[in-house]
Amino acid sequence: MSYEMLDGDNACALLVDHQAGLMLFTGDIDPVHLKNNSIALAKVLKLHNIPVVLTAAAMGPMGPLGPIIPEIRELFPDVEPIYRTKINSWHDERIRGAIEATGRKKVIAAGITADFCIGIPAKTMADAGYDVRLVMDASGNYSEMVLHASIANLTQAGVKVSNWLSVACELQQDWAIERTAKGLLEIYQQHLPQWGMLEITQNTWKSMQNQPAGTAK
Repeated sequence: MSYEMLDGDNACALLVDHQAGLMLFTGDIDPVHLKNNSIALAKVLKLHNIPVVLTAAAMGPMGPLGPIIPEIRELFPDVEPIYRTKINSWHDERIRGAIEATGRKKVIAAGITADFCIGIPAKTMADAGYDVRLVMDASGNYSEMVLHASIANLTQAGVKVSNWLSVACELQQDWAIERTAKGLLEIYQQHLPQWGMLEITQNTWKSMQNQPAGTAK
């Protein structure tokens, strides 16, 4: 299987069912981390101007699964979510048409949950010739057992399993690309706690270097 990196010109994205109610059903990742990762991924897509398709269950905000979380909606104010009845999003002509209209053959996919809501269309797209990267930590599964089964099932079907940080690094490609490097570091600070702590440590160290000897607090 060949491998080509994602970039801002060859990829599009499909985000499925990032609804507030559904985030409570994942057992392999807690809702707080799932929300954090999903928003981080959406910010990365926004930073690189990746065309995004949003979809949710048919009743939308009025249904029992609730709305797409507002942080994602606010990042893409011009993207109207497609509310569907089909379990396999690829079988919805509107969704398939929106992805085909981008002219891009690499699809960054995420959704709740990874075994069917995003997993089934991901496998279908892979079978149709698309290079699909399913972002597991922005998707979630019902349990740890389902997570392991999902990874095996997806990879057997030709889907590349990934995470939001890996996608972010692929899209960035080179820290010398200043247009997006600064924005990506801001996303790191907001959504990677370890990075935020490291930056606090570094900034403190720098400030201490500028203080007269014996005055550091």
